[in-house]
Amino acid sequence: MESLASGSSKLSDGTQKLSQKSDKLNAGSQKISSGLSSLNEKMPALGSATSKLSSGSSQLTSGLDKLAANNSKLLSGSTQLASGATKIADGSAKLADGSAQLGDGLTKVKDGNATLADKLGQANNKVNKINSNKLTYNQLATPASTKHVEKDKVPNNGTAMAPYMLSVALFVGAVAFNLMFDLVTPLKYPKKAISWWASKMSVLYPFAFLQAAIMYFVSISMIGIKPVHYVATFWVLILVSFTFINVVTSLNLWFGKVGSFLAMILMVIQLGGSAGTYPIQLSNGFFEAIHPYLPMTYSVNALRETLMIGGSAKSDVMVMFGIFVAFTLIMIGFYMFKQLKIKKINYKHS
Repeated sequence: MESLASGSSKLSDGTQKLSQKSDKLNAGSQKISSGLSSLNEKMPALGSATSKLSSGSSQLTSGLDKLAANNSKLLSGSTQLASGATKIADGSAKLADGSAQLGDGLTKVKDGNATLADKLGQANNKVNKINSNKLTYNQLATPASTKHVEKDKVPNNGTAMAPYMLSVALFVGAVAFNLMFDLVTPLKYPKKAISWWASKMSVLYPFAFLQAAIMYFVSISMIGIKPVHYVATFWVLILVSFTFINVVTSLNLWFGKVGSFLAMILMVIQLGGSAGTYPIQLSNGFFEAIHPYLPMTYSVNALRETLMIGGSAKSDVMVMFGIFVAFTLIMIGFYMFKQLKIKKINYKHS
């Protein structure tokens, strides 16, 4: 009961104080109400600001991620920038050195001009002391004399064209002979391929020699060509004839009628690629490329040396001889191949 009485007393005191503070309580309640109203009015703006804040935060996070990802590139770029700065510093130092050297050079030029002026003045004094005459003037006008010497002895255009036309004629003769003479069929069964080849060459090579010899004597006696080296010209023509007839015969042996066609194509190509009429440098790129690989190139060059120039045709002769040997082996190979397939029963033996 005593506790109840005491609590009642305290409750009464609290009630009095609450009554006394009721005005402040009412004012605070009004402020809370007003603040809540303002808060309600600002809620849309607060929501929008919150969204922007969220979006900005995302962008900031993305940017930080990119910055972290490109950290190595940024570091490399910084290193390059530092290196470039070092190079700029070095270049500046070199530029400074160059400027100093330029200053020294200008000083030397100045000294050289002074020396030149001094020497020109001395030369002027010496020239004034010379008693010039007509001989002096001629010596100054023509200090060196010239002498014209003919390198090639070419009396006319026909002689200049002779190496080309002689080569073409020998090649045409080889083509014509292969069209007329059977170089495959033996008269009797060949026991050895080499004997078969020799039997055919016993007709082919005399023709090659004969056509070259006739052409040489007709050119000398009737056309009037006068070679610088008569003997050398004759033997070069013999070698050219043998070389060409080996090439054409090899094509005919291995490819038959197609070989004849290939020989004609080769002849046409050589007309433009052998430089028989004009220097090869005046032809197009195709003929310049194939020029070193054509047999007629070397026949034309060799005949020019023996007919007109008078120099050495040794290198061209060696090339033609190599072609002759190579195609001789090709022909022997053909007869060896054929000898394995030919039937003995088709031939009578003595």
